[in-house]
Amino acid sequence: MKEIKRFDLFDLTQKFGLDIESEDFVFKPQETSLNHYSEPHRSEMYSFGIILKGAAQLKVGLENYNVQAPGLVVVSPDEIRQWVHWQDSLTIISIFFTENFVVSGLSDTLFLKRLRLFKRKGSHFIPLNPEELTSMQTLFDEIEKKKTSGSLGKNIIVQALLRALLLEAEGLQQIQTPTDSDKYSQAYQLTDKFKELLSKEFSKQREVSYYADRLFVTSKHLSQILKDQTGKTASELIEEIVCLEAKVLLQVNELNVSEIADQLNFANPSFFSKFFKRYSGISPIEYRRSLS
Repeated sequence: MKEIKRFDLFDLTQKFGLDIESEDFVFKPQETSLNHYSEPHRSEMYSFGIILKGAAQLKVGLENYNVQAPGLVVVSPDEIRQWVHWQDSLTIISIFFTENFVVSGLSDTLFLKRLRLFKRKGSHFIPLNPEELTSMQTLFDEIEKKKTSGSLGKNIIVQALLRALLLEAEGLQQIQTPTDSDKYSQAYQLTDKFKELLSKEFSKQREVSYYADRLFVTSKHLSQILKDQTGKTASELIEEIVCLEAKVLLQVNELNVSEIADQLNFANPSFFSKFFKRYSGISPIEYRRSLS
């Protein structure tokens, strides 16, 4: 199986017109974008950004977020993300980093993994009030100043500032996490378990009955609960995540349609093409051509 292409350091620096100064850390200064769509993609780096102006629709996996300024957007590596649309212009300042950059020199090598901030159950968007925005921007400004300085040991200081930034965001997320009883209802927990299982098994299992059996419920009950909680049935969510993955794979020119069909466990390329066209409206080849 060929390795799946993800946005790496070179991709990020080329995309934003930045110079490569570190293999583990990229700082993207404030930028206003006028684009209204992006293809689903992954990254090899963690993403952490402050939205300073504008509003947008962001999709991470199966979750949809209406994000608006001021607020934080956080996404971990390997999560499929897509900017679906934004109103007028979106002004954002971003940091991209690897786990190695954060934990290098720490005795606690699990520092990043212990944070709820980047875990699947965590929110990928955190709204900010004016005071919180000022606090976050101050840390971003200090990171940018230190990064562009010629001082010795600047990377160590940037690492420390980044850890402080992550801990600050972690605290904000915990404060804003809803504690209403619905979050602990059986329906919510079943939906959450389904999404977690789906994220691990979708490339091999597309039958609703498989997920229902693993969750000890009937297929009908599972689909009804998911419909109530998400507005979509189990089969619709399965198709959605498979199609998202297919779009990511179709951006890898080294993979042909047959190989993608095989990776997604379709019986043959024809079945895959019919599935993709039914869901997205165009064939895999047409989608790939549209990317150029």
